[in-house]
Amino acid sequence: MTLVPYNADRLDETALRILDIAARVRKMASIMRREPDVDLAIHEKKAAEWLAHLERWAAESQAKLDLALVLQAGTKRAENYAKK
Repeated sequence: MTLVPYNADRLDETALRILDIAARVRKMASIMRREPDVDLAIHEKKAAEWLAHLERWAAESQAKLDLALVLQAGTKRAENYAKK
């Protein structure tokens, strides 16, 4: 795995891709409500596995951001203290 720097725009792009997938799945659900007799078999285990990975990635990324914010605040406090 390669660590790649992300900025707000890159996070927004990722979020929009996730929303696009959610919209597609919601559209499928809507169609299935209108056409309940249509048979649809999908790989449930695969989707659940991918979602679990995505949820884990999001949680780990949030934790890294939280840590980066704490470190940045500590650095600023140390710099301000050193100036006094």
